[in-house]
Amino acid sequence: MSNIAKTEPNNRPNLQKGDKTEWVVFLQDILNGCKCNPLNLDGDFGNNTENEVKRFQQKVGLTADGKVGVNTWTALDKYEKLFGWQCEWPSALSLTGIGGVDTLENVTANMIPKATTFMGTPPRFWGRYFQGNSNDGEYLRAKENKPLHDAKIRLLPISRQTNKVDGTQQKGKEIGSSHAQDLISTFGEDYLAAQGDSFYFFLDVEGIEGQPSLSKEFYLGWSEAVLNASSKVKLLPCVYLSAKQDPTSKLNLSAAMKAGAQCHGLWVANYGNQQPNLRPWDRDQIAPANPVPCKVLIHQYAGDIANGLFDFNQINPFLDNPELVIQRLILPPA
Repeated sequence: MSNIAKTEPNNRPNLQKGDKTEWVVFLQDILNGCKCNPLNLDGDFGNNTENEVKRFQQKVGLTADGKVGVNTWTALDKYEKLFGWQCEWPSALSLTGIGGVDTLENVTANMIPKATTFMGTPPRFWGRYFQGNSNDGEYLRAKENKPLHDAKIRLLPISRQTNKVDGTQQKGKEIGSSHAQDLISTFGEDYLAAQGDSFYFFLDVEGIEGQPSLSKEFYLGWSEAVLNASSKVKLLPCVYLSAKQDPTSKLNLSAAMKAGAQCHGLWVANYGNQQPNLRPWDRDQIAPANPVPCKVLIHQYAGDIANGLFDFNQINPFLDNPELVIQRLILPPA
């Protein structure tokens, strides 16, 4: 369970146009969860946010004045949310999230205690690639299922398509379908359905020098294919990218979401001091330099540790339920 005390509507601040606070970010986030037109989580109660508040108020039978008080907060809480959505709460607390690892190399049993030593706590999730069984770095169930299962480490699946994310909508559909089917066939729909009804799937967008930026069209196609990959379980499309670099990818992700694409959260890279030990969540370091309409689920806070073997990550501890992120990752069979 989250350590965040969820503030009841009557204890939340009244908000209106012109306000710029963390509570405005929360408001934008919950409006997005209520299937309003996607708002960038920029914390600025401007015209777009006011318009969406008015539309929501009108939809639920409240006075459409664009101001957010107890009645609007209560209606927002009760309104049916987008499947898979959870919010991020404002808080001044200092919290550290659930730790995890990702590697290009296949996971072996002796890698797990090494990662634990670096991070100072056993990893609870491990990121690996699914890309159609055709490239290096691919998750190999025959080698990796057992060590992850025995250590009770959940698999964080990644669609590795760094070199083609600037492509067309059709290319996004083809790659999204291929990689999602690779993930599903690796474990089987029945096995996945027995674990839960939804699982995160992250598109790898490096956005660094020499790598293309994400296009609006590619993400529209990729996310649609991922969402439609199975009738038994839902794969929830998410994106891995740099927190502070590559503004083009963020602008195009935002445009894709405003055109109907879904993104259930970001996994952002920003390394800071490159220390692998788990440390408290830093909102300023983690916030994307160019706001988008979805929250950060995971922070990759250190990379290429131990001669490039490990990257280290943590789950956002301010989410409504950080453990739900773990539940939406995959525990491999023995």
